[in-house]
Amino acid sequence: MLTLLFGVLLAVVAVIIHSQWPRIVAHFRVAPSVDSTPATPEERPYGVWEPQEFDYPKVSPWREFDVDQTKPIPFRPFRWGPNYPINMGIRSMNWDDWLQLDSDYRKTHVIRSQRTRDQKDLATVTLPGFRPHAFECLVEMASFLAARYPQMYRVERRKYDAEKEETWGDSLVGKEGGAVKLVRNLATNEVFDFDEIERVEGKDWNPMKVAGLLQMDDLAVMVEAADGQYFFQSGSICTAGFWRLQDKIGQPLEEIHSRGAVPKWREKLKFSMERFFQKMKIDKPVERNNYFFQIDDGLAWSQNTNGPEPIWDQTNKEPKPHLLAKSEDASWKAPEPTKDVNNVWFRTERQSLRRMPKTGCILFTIRTYFHRVTEFANEPGVPGRMASAIASWPEDVAKYKGADLYVPILMPYLEELHRKQIEDGVVKQNADGDWEANEDRKYPF
Repeated sequence: MLTLLFGVLLAVVAVIIHSQWPRIVAHFRVAPSVDSTPATPEERPYGVWEPQEFDYPKVSPWREFDVDQTKPIPFRPFRWGPNYPINMGIRSMNWDDWLQLDSDYRKTHVIRSQRTRDQKDLATVTLPGFRPHAFECLVEMASFLAARYPQMYRVERRKYDAEKEETWGDSLVGKEGGAVKLVRNLATNEVFDFDEIERVEGKDWNPMKVAGLLQMDDLAVMVEAADGQYFFQSGSICTAGFWRLQDKIGQPLEEIHSRGAVPKWREKLKFSMERFFQKMKIDKPVERNNYFFQIDDGLAWSQNTNGPEPIWDQTNKEPKPHLLAKSEDASWKAPEPTKDVNNVWFRTERQSLRRMPKTGCILFTIRTYFHRVTEFANEPGVPGRMASAIASWPEDVAKYKGADLYVPILMPYLEELHRKQIEDGVVKQNADGDWEANEDRKYPF
């Protein structure tokens, strides 16, 4: 009898163990340092990407668009204090808004063309092994620009051949629409014939060189590695102002942000950003804004703040001392705080992130809007909110933004404008205690 009961007990235990075995194993298994095993069937191993079918939502042609008459979007992405948000700050992107153009296009194009021509691979480069990623970004961009701004861009396509993948179309026209082979920019009279470029520069020609010249944004192609990190493998960087392509190309997000001394990177941003990149879907593009101030009008490079670009030291944020005497600006000295509010310039970046369907890379676009503060500081509600945002900066954020160079002159100026707007009834205090104008919009204002 005892033997029978023991046998039954063993059978029951066996059934329980069998049914709960996956959980038991998971409980005692030592977690790998990098989780490269997909948790669900929908996930994939890091660094592995199978091309996906994707149809870009139909783009609305902006037929009345005039690049010389379309004013820049007045982004004012600073928030009321007293709390300064440190997060990714992303929001969904409207598909029609991916690449935006306005009346600053021509002067930006001059800068991008000059730096691309003169600085060569210091302005644009595609590292070996990542040309397919860069080329996919280029054809997606060209196809979008032609669809959104048909009076400014034209594309020519190859005849579709089911047996030749190089003839397949992009996500905006579908596979049978045919691959882009030529792009015309009617505003600049430039023609980018891919076959001719290959004939002159060879089959490894850099797609980001063309992509950077087509539109206004800086571009960074981010590619996932086998450990789940995203590396900056290709790009066109011409209007960054405070960082250089050569210091960041080939680096993962971790190095890019930690070497750049981004405040609270490891404490608040690293995990969420890296996880977001890994999980990003091809049908969920996002955008975000940031803002900064500087004390000169250098869109491409802030010479006053940084010193000569060729000898700038990323770690110390200044020129290498032993090379300064022989540089183009040997007399450069670290700037003093400006005493004239007209010297303070505001720069805000509208950034977008979109994952490409064929190669799985993520294209990071960076459009910089650049204006003298005095040009817009008296807009309804702006001076009070800007002053409150600046006052909310923690010490490390203030240092990162170079606050000592402009805050002493800028804050009294903003506070006086704000006082006058209150006095004139331009702004009214809301339930949160913030002073807002009737026409205030939601972030990024």
